[in-house]
Order: sequence, then C-alpha cells, then structure tokens
Amino acid sequence: MVEMKLSVLKEIFAAMEQGVVFIDDQSRIAYSNPAAEKIRNRPLNEMVGQSILNCHPPKAHSKVIKIIEDLKAGRIKGHHRMNLQLLKGRFYDNTFSAVWGPENQFLGVIVVTQEVTERKRAEDELKEALAKLQLANEELIRLDRMKDDFLSNVSHELKTPMISVIGYIGMILKEKVGSLTESQRRFLEISYKNLLKLGKNIDNLLDLAELGIRKEAFTFEPIDLVKVIQFSCLTVSPLAKEYQIEVETQLPSEPLIIEGVIDKLDQLFDNLLTNAIKYNHRGGKITITLSENDQFASARIMNTGLGISHQSLTEVFTRYFQEKKRSLGDVKGLGIGLSLVQEIVKLHHGEVQIESEEGKGTIFSVMLPKKLNGSEFGVGSSEK
Repeated sequence: MVEMKLSVLKEIFAAMEQGVVFIDDQSRIAYSNPAAEKIRNRPLNEMVGQSILNCHPPKAHSKVIKIIEDLKAGRIKGHHRMNLQLLKGRFYDNTFSAVWGPENQFLGVIVVTQEVTERKRAEDELKEALAKLQLANEELIRLDRMKDDFLSNVSHELKTPMISVIGYIGMILKEKVGSLTESQRRFLEISYKNLLKLGKNIDNLLDLAELGIRKEAFTFEPIDLVKVIQFSCLTVSPLAKEYQIEVETQLPSEPLIIEGVIDKLDQLFDNLLTNAIKYNHRGGKITITLSENDQFASARIMNTGLGISHQSLTEVFTRYFQEKKRSLGDVKGLGIGLSLVQEIVKLHHGEVQIESEEGKGTIFSVMLPKKLNGSEFGVGSSEK
C-alpha cells in the first residue's frame, strides 16, 4: 500500500510542468522531478547528493542559504518566493517551503520552480512604459509652465504700448490736438474700438495665465454682489442698446455681501453679460436675478438668444471653444471668455451651471459661497 502511494506520488510529480526539488537537512538535493531536470538541463543522477547552490548562480548563493536557514529556524512561516534567472535568459519563480516530520523534526526544503519569463517581460515593459509616461508627464508640466510664463510675458509686453496708443487716440478723438473731419473721426473710432477689443482679449489671456499659476496672490475681501452686477450692466449697456436688447435686473434692495476678488468678479459678470448679448437675437432680452441663502449667493443670467446645441453643452467652458452659430454683428473672439468664467468661479470655490435649448435661449447659474476660510482654502493675503 505504501509502495503504491509512493508510485502514485511519483507519477504526480512526473506529470507536473513545475519543477520540484527536495533538499535534505544538509541542503543537498535528494530528489527532483523530470520538469526540474529539464529546467536545470541536468539529469537526476548528476544532481542527487549535490548542494542546491550548484543549481543557482553564484550571486544568488547568499540569498538561497539565508532562505533555507530562516525556514529551518522557523523565522519564515509557510513559504518564501524568489525570482531567479536560471537558464538561457529565462526567468523562474522559485517557492521554498520547509518540510517537517514527526515531533516537529526538520526534514528539509521543497522547492517548486515555475517559469515566469513572459510575466517578467510584461512587468519590465510596464515599468518602462510607466517611466516613459512619468517623463512625458513631467515634460508636459514643464511645457505648460513655460506656456503660462510665455503667455503672461507676451501679454504684458503687448499691453504696455497698447495702453499708450489707446490714450493718444482718445485724446485725438476728444479733439485736444485739433479738429477732425468726419472721415477721420470714423476711422479713428473704428481703430479705437478694435484696440479696446484687443485690450479685452489681452486681459483675458493674462487672467487665464494668472488664475492658472498665481491663485494664492489674490486678496479676498467683503464685496457687495449687487453693486458688481449693477456695474457690469452699465458696462455692457452700450452694446445692449446697439442691438436693441433689453436688460432687466431683479436684485435685492439690500447689499448681498460675499468674500471675493472685486476685479475678477467684475470680469466674471462682464463676460457672462457680453456672451448673453453676443448670442442673443436683435431686440431680445436678458434677465439677471440675484438671491441668497445662509451659505450661497446665486446669480442667474437668462437670455432669449440662439441657445447652445446639446453636443456643445459639455464643451462651452473649455478654452478656445466657440459656438458655431453666428453671433450678433458676427463678432469673433478668442473663445476664452467662458473658460475664464469657470476659472474665476473655481477661484471663489463656487459652481457654474448652464441650461440651454436651441432657439429658445440660455441660462447661466452661478453659485458663490458667502464666506471663505482663508486658511482652509489657501487664499493668499498679498495684493496683486
């Protein structure tokens, strides 16, 4: 019966594709199955009685000895796994397990060897891909930083001489240096308006760069949101009148105070109102409402305009997005106004949402917290 069991056990080991080697209590090879002989490219009669170290490269000897000693001393419970490159560049996973006899007698160690070359190759390829991805990500971060710096520097360089030109043209239009003919005035007014438009685009570029890299430089202070919206309505009033668009406000009679950055909030509502006019119908209407609860101020800008397609709703806040519909006066911009809106709302830890239906109009809803904790949100205290 015992012989039959041993015979069955031998056949089981012979059928295994994993190599099996038994090491006695003197670290000598006492048994190996055919798969182990094939892996080590040595027949059993050449291995039996030899040290297990003869089956491993010299650089792995100290590690193998330590594993066996730790298993024998009970410092390793269960089994220990070790990856080794054994033959012809192939990698194998070796699992060492202690074998104990009656009365907890140490009999030796059994080593099960399985080829893991493909897994090792896949792991190495993954590590290499991750390393390349990390380098690419670092390069993208560096390029993005360079882009922001370049954008900021170029915008400042453009802004300085342009302010001077605007100032001088303004003086000429006021006839402080002599009278103008009708044609001269018309051409200068066109140039003046386009310079103002250019200035607005440069301001938007500067804001996008600053909001991206210097959020901590903004100072938050108590601001009456009612006055901010009223001022933006005055700012866009000439443009609204040009296209016979009615601007209606439903604002609280009392101040609605939030903590914010005044010039950024001005730009936020200037952009939303300009957009509401730009993509409206001639003779249309814009309604601005403002309300509050214990935590938030909520502003809604509704227009009776062209509306935004369902496909475009998810893209309107991305940089350089421009609706394909023709705007009033066919005015073209840089496509960064609504992107700037979202950045300013994020700066104030608020939320902006959009609802729209083609041909019926659009509603922008802005929720801004009334109180900000500077230490919690990392708001800077230095002036811009």
